[in-house]
Amino acid sequence: MGRPDEIRCRGQRYPVTDAVAVGGRTYFVVESLGRGTARKVFDPRAGFGGDFRVLQTLPRSTATSQRLETLRRAAEKNLNLPKIRESHSERGGISVLTDWVWGIPLDRYLADVRAKKQPRPSSREIVRLLRGLFHGLCHFHHDAHSVHGDIKPANVVLEPRPTKFTLIDFGSAWPVERTARRESGDGISAPYAAPEQFVEKGPVDFRADYFSLGVLGYELLTLEVPFDGIGGRAGLPKLRDAFAGKYRPPSARIPDRDRIPRSAVAALDRFFARCLTLDPNGRFENRTACLTAVDAHVQEFRPGSRLGSFGRAFLTLLDRVRGRRPPG
Repeated sequence: MGRPDEIRCRGQRYPVTDAVAVGGRTYFVVESLGRGTARKVFDPRAGFGGDFRVLQTLPRSTATSQRLETLRRAAEKNLNLPKIRESHSERGGISVLTDWVWGIPLDRYLADVRAKKQPRPSSREIVRLLRGLFHGLCHFHHDAHSVHGDIKPANVVLEPRPTKFTLIDFGSAWPVERTARRESGDGISAPYAAPEQFVEKGPVDFRADYFSLGVLGYELLTLEVPFDGIGGRAGLPKLRDAFAGKYRPPSARIPDRDRIPRSAVAALDRFFARCLTLDPNGRFENRTACLTAVDAHVQEFRPGSRLGSFGRAFLTLLDRVRGRRPPG
């Protein structure tokens, strides 16, 4: 198949920069994605009329193949993770094709909210969305027996229908058994990385993901990063004493505190204080404790399942944007 100058997807046109053959099929590259080898490609055989996928090349090894199979099985039943469609062992490594997640990356969304280009969500709406993401993350820990390792706004997409968060980019994920043998720099995305991730060769487990998701949730609620903007670095030995006392509960920063039940305010602060404890031993000890706390937290915000004004405004915005060019 020859390489076209552009492709048409969901009513919009996109310039093609390259064509790659994987597993006997040709995919058209439309964009390079962040670091590494990940690329946004058009798959003419996906869906009705074709759709986008993410194509990434990973080092070829038995460990990589085993990890991919584990991730594939975990994603099959997890609504907060993109599906792995195919993987092929090639000369240059293992090529992996995953679903493209349509929506708005949270880093872009937060920038637009700060610039008042998008409506600021209510605390109720954020808590509802975070509940789904915490459940997806905890089930990923259990099913894949792995740590994501790089949770940050750029790696979370806000999908429109149904409105939910999807966690992407598992390039930094590692099996729990390898936590004490991480390479220096794995999953370091300040200020979202947990304090223990800055310690070279130090043990890091699923509790680091709780911290990172806590920073992300805190920022969604307050538009600020905890510990005066430095996040997990506040737990470094040279900074811990200076910054441990600078943590402020999210309820002190949210604009709609007066419209939230007092019990919900207290639950909100307790939950985030546990997630953002600088010592990992002070965070939730396992997924059961985490999910019990997040579910109890959401219950205090009843009726948490209602879409709300933010949800309606967001869907209207997405429909309008889709008429020009799908974001992300």
